[in-house]
Amino acid sequence: MKIKYLPLLFFVLLAFDTFAQNLQPVDSTKWLCTYDYSLLQDSTNQNSLRNDKMYLQIGSHLSKFTCASNFIEDSVLYFTELKNLDIATAINQVMKAKNGVRNSPLSRYNIYKNFPGKGIMTFMAFDDKHYKVEQQMKMKWKLVTQKDTVILGYTCQMARTTYAGRDWVAWYSPQIPITDGPYKFNGLPGLILKISDTKNQHCFTINAFKKVTYDQPIFKQTRISVDITAEEYIKAKRNDLIRLYGSLQNGTITSNSEEAKAQAMHGIISKNNFIEKF
Repeated sequence: MKIKYLPLLFFVLLAFDTFAQNLQPVDSTKWLCTYDYSLLQDSTNQNSLRNDKMYLQIGSHLSKFTCASNFIEDSVLYFTELKNLDIATAINQVMKAKNGVRNSPLSRYNIYKNFPGKGIMTFMAFDDKHYKVEQQMKMKWKLVTQKDTVILGYTCQMARTTYAGRDWVAWYSPQIPITDGPYKFNGLPGLILKISDTKNQHCFTINAFKKVTYDQPIFKQTRISVDITAEEYIKAKRNDLIRLYGSLQNGTITSNSEEAKAQAMHGIISKNNFIEKF
């Protein structure tokens, strides 16, 4: 697949160069959590299940939840910028570090908790436009004290909540007194080690939790963003996918064959099961 009349490599280089220049450390990682994210990309197709790796960086003042692809790109680009390496070398370093890691469009975002201030959560996504959603961190939980399990060697208790159109079941550990968790989830008396919606379409499960003893900054993009609500973001994301689908249909974006075109169009339209439902 290719875009007509546009020197694609130039725009890739420009995007990476701009991205690196707009990275700013805002805290240092004290604890690092790695989660497996199981998501059903197409709500009408049970075979569209995908597994992505996600990271929760917990610092002294804030935390950041992001996908593996963003996590690797940010780290490599920041340090190549410090070393004054040319952008082509930086891209090569990123591709080498990623080693084939790619996240679904449904999981490519950054979520900051207690940023820019205490009790505030900031969602950021960089698509055709750069979107920013700020909202309060408060969540209403129902603790289910008679239910417990063990995850990663930690005793966990159950909690339930309803959030953004879905009912959720969480397992948190009072043995880890950190009131944080994957995605936007927070506010329980212990780290959330697993959380899933009741239809099992979106499930985060921790597979590693470690104290960080080396320098690992938590980065923020300083690029100008469009301030919108969470509901407006989902609508904008859907519209982006519709425009991309239309570009394939009308030939603005071309492919090597009709079969490749059909596969690409199906791949776009099947990314419809956003974690937040409005």
